Amino acid sequence: MTADRFTVDGVLTDGTHVLLIRRAKDPYKGMLAFPGGRVDPGEDLLTAVVRELDEEVGLVLDPTLLLPLTVLNAPGRDPRPGHVAAHVFCTHVDRTVLESARAASDAKSVHIMRLDEIDKVDMAFDHYLAIEKLRELLDH
Repeated sequence: MTADRFTVDGVLTDGTHVLLIRRAKDPYKGMLAFPGGRVDPGEDLLTAVVRELDEEVGLVLDPTLLLPLTVLNAPGRDPRPGHVAAHVFCTHVDRTVLESARAASDAKSVHIMRLDEIDKVDMAFDHYLAIEKLRELLDH
């Protein structure tokens, strides 16, 4: 199945903590998610994730520091119409970078959470799958 839309998400971690937002809008209003959003027409994935990180949490990152973590593409993963494939990128940042994030755009608030304390029921979409992948990579 091909995707009707592509989205991107940015996973920023200091190795033990990860930056999450609380969604300000539906779907999953009030739940935790990674900063991210739709890829604009003609935009490449890295440009999109850098733009979304800037728009949602005010962080401007060098795209060469972002590495692919996973692709979330199960049918029905997004309750909106169509099939949505999310390309999830991650990078290691200093704790001060996480602490400088500020909620904007679609983010109601930002949260720096310990990787070992994040619960699946608190996460929007299927973002918990990316948490599990990150834990594997970091050996948590």
